[in-house]
Amino acid sequence: MSTTKNKINRTKSPETFEELINSLNSIVGKTISELAKIANVPLPISTTHGKGFTGELLEILLGATAENRPIPDFPNLGLELKTLPVDKNLVPLESTFFCHAPLTGIRHLTFENSALYSKIKRVLFVVVTAQRDMDFEDRVIAGYFFFTPNEAQFNQIKSDYDELYEMIKTGHVESINARIGQIMQLRPKCANGKALTDCIGIDGEIIKTRPRGFYMRRSFTKELIEKELMAKK
Repeated sequence: MSTTKNKINRTKSPETFEELINSLNSIVGKTISELAKIANVPLPISTTHGKGFTGELLEILLGATAENRPIPDFPNLGLELKTLPVDKNLVPLESTFFCHAPLTGIRHLTFENSALYSKIKRVLFVVVTAQRDMDFEDRVIAGYFFFTPNEAQFNQIKSDYDELYEMIKTGHVESINARIGQIMQLRPKCANGKALTDCIGIDGEIIKTRPRGFYMRRSFTKELIEKELMAKK
């Protein structure tokens, strides 16, 4: 994201949770249009051209620095940032992408040394009213909450990860579908269906497949919103 005329007003990375919460409180209730003016970035010409725009805008305004690296968005705080688009009833519109899933060089990969592990331990969800028929001008920051998995949730996420990677390591990546995984699921993650990457085949050979990413189920984020956001209103 860039402007041709003026410099983006990027917020300094917060050193404390208090600094971050002050920034969060300053954006709640504001429209994406208002926030784009504050950050000095142009709005996308349409919603179809604006995929990922809201997340990038929040990174600028809140001081996230990880970009696309496999570390939390706020390294100083060990905190991952996730944008959660919802309808007018605060129901999530889609599952939440967390990180890419490597498909090669994974022999010694475990949940504990994975990108998912580093990102899932502490998450900041920023909830955005963003129905698909709404223009960016009308989309609003509805609130935010922090999420740290409890023991049962953490164990289930690990179980989902282990089940999915057992399939990948044994060459069954093409058998993975969206029904596998109670909290996290593995789905294709690429700009278009033509992008391919290497992966292990059923006989140990290298095959081509679509890149994959870990997504948190919409049913789970719906429960989180009901507990963390709606119950406190």
